Amino acid sequence: MRQLLDTNVFIETAEGNAQASAALLRAAAFEWAGFSVISRVEALGFPKLGADEEANLLRLFGQFVEVQVTPQVIEQTIQLKRALRIKTPDALIAATALVERAELVTRNVGDFQHIPGLTVVDVGGL
Repeated sequence: MRQLLDTNVFIETAEGNAQASAALLRAAAFEWAGFSVISRVEALGFPKLGADEEANLLRLFGQFVEVQVTPQVIEQTIQLKRALRIKTPDALIAATALVERAELVTRNVGDFQHIPGLTVVDVGGL
């Protein structure tokens, strides 16, 4: 089984959220677990991010596979954007999960549950 971790799992783990931390630990045991490069951009892109927070996030990201935006991810993103009202970062993350044939682990289930073919795992439900 494969899992792609949404940005909020990393941010909430860094903030000390027990459910997000458990989801991260659970994903580490899977045959493959990764995240979209977009998640790194989102998590590290906050203007007021401190050096300690950045180091902690980088440590968390370093435990998983970073998936780049490939031509297949771009094409899948375009199809999602055409078919659904979805923000571009969410479309890129969902497209990455679809291309990688991975479940998407997130706290924001509502942002993704309407995407055909995408299996969404609720951090709160683990």
